[in-house]
Amino acid sequence: MCRGMGVLVKTCATLSAILIVSIGLYSSGFQLHPDSMSDVRPLLDNIIAHMLAYHQWQNDALREYQAHRRFYAANPRFNKDSTLEVQTIFRWPYSLQSTVLRQDGSDFIREHVFEKIIEAESNMLNSDQADIVPKNYDFSFVGKEDCEGRPCWRLAIKPKRKDKFLIDGNIWIDSADYAITRVHGIPSKHVSIWISRVEIDRQLSRFEGVWLPVRIESSSSIHLFGDVLLRIEYAYDSVTVVAPSASLTTRGN
Repeated sequence: MCRGMGVLVKTCATLSAILIVSIGLYSSGFQLHPDSMSDVRPLLDNIIAHMLAYHQWQNDALREYQAHRRFYAANPRFNKDSTLEVQTIFRWPYSLQSTVLRQDGSDFIREHVFEKIIEAESNMLNSDQADIVPKNYDFSFVGKEDCEGRPCWRLAIKPKRKDKFLIDGNIWIDSADYAITRVHGIPSKHVSIWISRVEIDRQLSRFEGVWLPVRIESSSSIHLFGDVLLRIEYAYDSVTVVAPSASLTTRGN
């Protein structure tokens, strides 16, 4: 049993790295009148261009946030779970600090999964290797959908290389803000011979004109161990945004 749980935690640690898929995809509101739906290529190029403009904009505009985060991981087959609550402070440009407030359940999971997630977040904050940008992905247009009451564009994303940090799946882009509001898919690189399936879902919401993660989930099916779920939930105490230096037209909430 100990040997088995050791493999499980090693696998979960790998999955935890997958969860860190560019924490800095925030946006505010530009007004854009897209091209006709009858001409998909110009529309797709237009969407991507404005998405990239927002990505650059947020690097200047988002100066700080303070968030209460709840980490949870469970393996029902072996009746193992763990919860960790932290207070996280981001300060522009590359500072991310997390303070543990409460912890329950398996210390093994906490030490080998949660703590590795927090460490990976800080290490990747100044990296673009997982950003959803043309350097890392090819894009194709899927359609227009409703995203919790807001119209959005759905794009398929295909990684340009095999990498456990890159997702093969879909993104949803707010049609008013041109911010990424959701990412869903599977890792482009096979994570482990022990894992038969991994599915990742990241959802974002709008705060003070920027879009921040509110929920990240990773579910997987692992040989011999069954299903494993990792989840991070965010509750924001404060978000500080400054006027962007670029000459872009913005609107308020």
